[in-house]
Amino acid sequence: MTTTNSQAFSAYAASSRLTASPRDVLASVHEELYRAVGSAKFAHEQGRLDQMCRHAMRATQILTVLSTSLDFSAAGPDGKTLRSFYQYVLDSMVRASRRKDVSNSYQIVLDLLRPFCKELRSEK
Repeated sequence: MTTTNSQAFSAYAASSRLTASPRDVLASVHEELYRAVGSAKFAHEQGRLDQMCRHAMRATQILTVLSTSLDFSAAGPDGKTLRSFYQYVLDSMVRASRRKDVSNSYQIVLDLLRPFCKELRSEK
């Protein structure tokens, strides 16, 4: 297990001891993912490729943990869709670095994540 995965699992375990609901924790994780992608896009537009890579790596790590550690079967048929969503977003992040218009690729990811983040926060 990588250090990042270990840290993510430790943070998730610690979160169960907090007063936040699992939905709030998931919303926070997705908001961090959104910030990481947005920061990668902004860094690319500023020509700061080292920062772009660091933010893109953070987003990729979050997506990897989400796509490999959640119990998708507990969500029934929607779990399969959710797993596909995470995999699609992860693939989009990986492909973004190989595209001619990196910023546009990151914007597409942001557009995918925005309604998802909003939905997680709105249903309380």
